[in-house]
Amino acid sequence: MTAPTPLPGWHQDPADANLLRYWDGTRWTEQTQPKPSQAPTPGKKGGVGKVLLILAAVLLVMGILGAIFGGGDKKDDKPAAAAATTTATTTQVTTTRPTTTSAAPSSATSPAAVAPTTTQAPAPRPAVPASDPRCAPANETLVALVESGFSASGLSLINGTVIDSGPYTFLGGTTVDTTGKMKNRSDVWVIANGAVYASTGGARNTTTWPKASAAPLQISPGDEIVQALDTCVVNLTR
Repeated sequence: MTAPTPLPGWHQDPADANLLRYWDGTRWTEQTQPKPSQAPTPGKKGGVGKVLLILAAVLLVMGILGAIFGGGDKKDDKPAAAAATTTATTTQVTTTRPTTTSAAPSSATSPAAVAPTTTQAPAPRPAVPASDPRCAPANETLVALVESGFSASGLSLINGTVIDSGPYTFLGGTTVDTTGKMKNRSDVWVIANGAVYASTGGARNTTTWPKASAAPLQISPGDEIVQALDTCVVNLTR
């Protein structure tokens, strides 16, 4: 016959007769406490009463002596009594309310979990292309030779610049009118054997010189030297 299941509560520890263990209704828990002392057996009641009377008498005598000889220390006794009360209260709370702690997730307080704030600097503006070291100031004779081919009167060249390359001389400049107003920032011509050829679009439109891209030169506006000279003149007019 199966024994009835005890109700939830404190019961004698099956493994230790001096302890009480808590039964939650389905299993024994880890919570234990000392077993309360046995009540005095009949026949010894009178002895216990005598002991209590003697103890009460002793306490009464101590109280009288304390009132006579320790009256001046009453103020000091109050903090001690308060401290004792506080200690007793703290001890009781500690024993009746077990403290449980749970570790907080490390990511909540870890400095490494906080993403650093960064500020991106604006991208620098592109630098102006440096002038080609082959560029050199043009002499007045070559400038005048190119100017003689302008189709409109009153136009002239400033910032005359040349690059000498073998049998050819590449000449560039800024075209302005009689008031100094700029018409074309940079134009390039090619001089070969004393003959002038217009290379860039502005040079072809403002002068009567033949195209450098045609025979016999066949130098296109995209030629490396033409582009380098054009950059040098543009830098001079900034």
